[in-house]
Amino acid sequence: MGTSKSYEGAKGHPNWSQLSGSVTRACETGTISINSLSNVTSNFAKFLGGSNFGGRGKSKIGGRAGIRTAQKLGGFLSDVKTKGFRPALSGIGFDVTDSTKPNEAINYLLEYCAGVASSLDETAAKAAERQLLEEIGSEAKDFEELAKNFEEKIEEYGIEELLIKYYAYYIYEHLSIDFYEKLIEEKGKAATSNFYIQLKKYLVEKVKNIARKRNVSKISWADKEGDELVKNIFEDTLKAFENYES
Repeated sequence: MGTSKSYEGAKGHPNWSQLSGSVTRACETGTISINSLSNVTSNFAKFLGGSNFGGRGKSKIGGRAGIRTAQKLGGFLSDVKTKGFRPALSGIGFDVTDSTKPNEAINYLLEYCAGVASSLDETAAKAAERQLLEEIGSEAKDFEELAKNFEEKIEEYGIEELLIKYYAYYIYEHLSIDFYEKLIEEKGKAATSNFYIQLKKYLVEKVKNIARKRNVSKISWADKEGDELVKNIFEDTLKAFENYES
């Protein structure tokens, strides 16, 4: 989890207090209402300036690193779909050997897509990517199993749906970085842990059916076309949460 102390600069933002208040109110033990979780995520979308602003990478608070990482990740997943996992890794400079361990491939891919995380936004993007990669990898015991898991998950879900899930984790990580320490201090460890478990579940469930089934097979991911696509997907993801009226 992150630290709200390093997020001091956002406190002057006009929507900060509304977001912070909704997070604090939602954090409790027991079952947290959908209404409370919806308020949190809606206020986060508002905090970024809304889906058509934050979703296009125009917010200074968040979005830009998430979009950059999604573009590189999407390009890699596309290569896996067309060439296979091992050739896709070779294409980004990772040489697979007989002794290659799954975590070595995951860590290389993590650095390739997200790079060095020096800002809060970059930290959220990298943590979200790690969550998705480890989920796709499904605790593979060796490289061959890892390759099989990646190829099967891409075939099962499609690239667009995987990127939507990445963005859901990205929102989750932002809310973790922003508020975790504050909640620990004010609400205690049990309530904080409970809140984040239920928040993650809510985020993932909420975006399950928003994929537009876009044909991404001919996308030039490294160019403007790829940038536009991942912005569209992020905008759609934020739209699933914004403008909630309790």
